[in-house]
Amino acid sequence: MNLLRAAWKSRLPNIISAFRLLAAPILLVMAVKQMHDAFAWLLVPALFSDAVDGWLARKLHCVSPLGAQLDSLADILLMAVILISIWFLHPAVYQQHWPVIAIVVVVWSIAHLLALFRYGRFASFHTRLLQAGIVMFAAFALVLFTFGFIPWMLYLTGILSLIGAIEHCALLALLPEWTPDVRGGLLEVLRKRRLK
Repeated sequence: MNLLRAAWKSRLPNIISAFRLLAAPILLVMAVKQMHDAFAWLLVPALFSDAVDGWLARKLHCVSPLGAQLDSLADILLMAVILISIWFLHPAVYQQHWPVIAIVVVVWSIAHLLALFRYGRFASFHTRLLQAGIVMFAAFALVLFTFGFIPWMLYLTGILSLIGAIEHCALLALLPEWTPDVRGGLLEVLRKRRLK
């Protein structure tokens, strides 16, 4: 029984990440079909799962390379679906503020492609700066889909995302091997290099 419970606990964070992966295409279908209320109801647990899976993996001491990759893939897919869904459910955001969205999407697309080229997989750095950008994007999306558009939230999300992308690219340049969960980000990596 204890072995079964331990096996369940070790897989729970990955199951939560898998939920987010499965929720993404369902959210996209809901957005295309203009199911605004259903979209908002599913978006809340999908975004909440992003905060829970990593925390739970650390709490249960079951952090793994597979879990880091699954989390990163689920994050990227969910964020992409949210960006596409904004077009279907709130097209005025794109029509009036497209440069902010376009710059962030292009910069992060390049950052992810560089990671795939360098490591053959997504980077999965999970830095605090990256997490701050994701939290801000999640807050922006929740407010947008439940209450309405607040422009300053979009712009703050854009600024945090761009700074996070710059840090991401710097980490790609500094870390020769795939290294997940670089919580302290660029400062942590530079400090460790100085100590060597």
